[in-house]
Amino acid sequence: MKDTDKSVNMETTETIEDLAAIFKIFGDSTRLLILSLLMDHEELCVGDIAERLNMTQSGVSHQLALLKQSKLVRTKREGKSIYYSIADEHVSAIIRIGMEHVLEE
Repeated sequence: MKDTDKSVNMETTETIEDLAAIFKIFGDSTRLLILSLLMDHEELCVGDIAERLNMTQSGVSHQLALLKQSKLVRTKREGKSIYYSIADEHVSAIIRIGMEHVLEE
């Protein structure tokens, strides 16, 4: 290995920190439940998610805000309602691959 290969540049460090932040978001079982539910449905509003997960709307809203801030979900407004969906296929792929790994024997 070359000496230059041993050093990590600042851009790489920032990228790794961003990746670690994403994995922290995935590290919460409630957020994973919400993401899994959204994977099974094209889009859902806070009330639908809260009802299906037997949670308060306030609790779901808090988790959805974190997921949106992390760009893991996107929103669509229809009148007074806001609908949430998985941001893109990368999010679904991460969850699917993680589940495959957990279920391996």
